[in-house]
Amino acid sequence: MILTKPALEEVSGYLGVGSLELLGAFFIVDGATNFQPVAESVFKTTTWTLIATVPLLVISYVLGLVSSLGAEAAINRIVRPALTAELFAVVSTSGNELLVQRYADVERHTRLLHGCALAFLFLALGCWSEVRMLGEFGFVGYLCLAGGLLLSILCPLLASRLQHQLVPFIEAVRARSRPSA
Repeated sequence: MILTKPALEEVSGYLGVGSLELLGAFFIVDGATNFQPVAESVFKTTTWTLIATVPLLVISYVLGLVSSLGAEAAINRIVRPALTAELFAVVSTSGNELLVQRYADVERHTRLLHGCALAFLFLALGCWSEVRMLGEFGFVGYLCLAGGLLLSILCPLLASRLQHQLVPFIEAVRARSRPSA
């Protein structure tokens, strides 16, 4: 079996991460400058919508990809990943196609969750910057800040959990492949 890469899932994941980061950045700018009315008047024209849509999708994808890779590198410097090069060698030489696919899935989900941690942090900061714009509903901004911070902490924890759940299966394959003494 040839390892297949779920292209739509990967592209949509990075698009989602980048879109959340752009939304967070918009909220930060709007909270500081009240930019929303200007953006609303510019973006409501059909011409601008046609001109901006594809570049914004590309920017979202690239931003999501770069930030996911960067966040993963930063988090891996702080917390040692459970999936090591040695475990990758075991998986790649095992001949177990299901394990190879599962390993690739866990790596992809881990990278996406690390990117989401950064995206939710941006979104939380954006919500915080909008609090004064919300007037008497400012508590909603604080709730979103707390939710964004919580999600940005939970995403790397979930990624680590996914990795730790896979390790026993890799160790079992390694134990079976060792010659009996």
